[in-house]
Amino acid sequence: MLALLQHQDELEALELRKLPHLVTDWAHAVLSPVLQHLDLRGCTNVDAPAVCEVVFSNPTISTMILAHCHRLGENINTVVQRIAESLNTTLEHLDVAGDHCLSDASLTAISTHCSNLKSLNLHGCRRVTAEALQELLVSCLHLQKLDLSYCYQVTSQTAPHILFHLPERLQFLSLCGVQLPYPQTLEGLTKLRRLEELVLCGISNLTVEVMDMLLPKIGGSLMHLDLSGCTAVDDVLLRSVSAHCVNLQRLVLSFCTQVTGVTLLPMFEDPERAQNITCLIFTACVSMSMEVLQVIASTCTNLERFHVAGLTEVKDDLLLTLARNCSKLMNVTFKTCNQLTDASVCELSRCCPLREVVLSGVRRLTDRSILSLANSCQHLDCVYVSGCTQVTSADCCVKRVHIEHKTPNMDPNQLMAKNLDTGEYLRVDQMAVS
Repeated sequence: MLALLQHQDELEALELRKLPHLVTDWAHAVLSPVLQHLDLRGCTNVDAPAVCEVVFSNPTISTMILAHCHRLGENINTVVQRIAESLNTTLEHLDVAGDHCLSDASLTAISTHCSNLKSLNLHGCRRVTAEALQELLVSCLHLQKLDLSYCYQVTSQTAPHILFHLPERLQFLSLCGVQLPYPQTLEGLTKLRRLEELVLCGISNLTVEVMDMLLPKIGGSLMHLDLSGCTAVDDVLLRSVSAHCVNLQRLVLSFCTQVTGVTLLPMFEDPERAQNITCLIFTACVSMSMEVLQVIASTCTNLERFHVAGLTEVKDDLLLTLARNCSKLMNVTFKTCNQLTDASVCELSRCCPLREVVLSGVRRLTDRSILSLANSCQHLDCVYVSGCTQVTSADCCVKRVHIEHKTPNMDPNQLMAKNLDTGEYLRVDQMAVS
């Protein structure tokens, strides 16, 4: 690593992701007067002195990614303070997701030195409080992206108005898992007229009244809306989404078990709006109407990602409709859709440029589906077929593809055995007996 990094005086971006053996020595060699982007996410053993040395030696860095650098531990606050002091107004993007020891001291340092900050990822930084966040929001007026997922202390009974301090330039906001003291707390979002992506998953007290107040103000600019795990979401609430989110491209409703999708039909039946849709995630939406899914498959012709895991009423006709109309489909999940057969999976693989396919638990599928995917999908990256009891050849179809085919859920009268030489699980009734 030292030999590779030395004398790279024109290096502009350095990405060293998920390198568990990266510790300290590499930092001595990083010295570039034009370095702007440093990505260390997932380097679980990188230590504080190394990071501090790099930012001190390379004051031109504008993007700093330290997500899930777990060895930093309590030293993350020292590191962030050094980053803020060394990079000052040059710093525009900071990602410290998963660094659970980050505290208010770090946010205070950012507030003091980094007034040009444009994006901040605090995903899982549980120690951050509303007081320090408010100080940051007042100082960093150029902020466009803010991830507060699982920052449980930023909204509380003592600071219910923190969202009113969000800068008006904000384009991305995630409040995933953050419980609001009052549903009306979301009223602070009404001034965010440039907001393009909003993640509210897991907020249990989301109400129809709040969405009817919020979406007429910001719905027109939204392109991505995630309401997954919001147990109160139903068709009545989604009526506001259909009425006001006229430019929506991605909609996530996973685990919204009351939703049938009927009130979303105006969005899917409008040719112009339907063609904007690229991603629909309906995982475990057990009440979802099959008629609505058929409309989606017929009209959303630019669909790239489609998840309906857990919807046991899904049949071959839906996949055949997708195959006819959705020629850009790349990522699909049909986990436990047990009525599907080889015929529809083969047709889908023939017509769509699939990259990631989840078919786990679909017991009617056989090797024919797997071989069709292997032969038809040139850019296939991964296939998940755990629990597909009739699939036997998944592990040897295409070597570059990631295959997950764990011990299947067995039919009562079917016996599986593990081949100790190859590690494969095989059906005993199909094994050659010598």
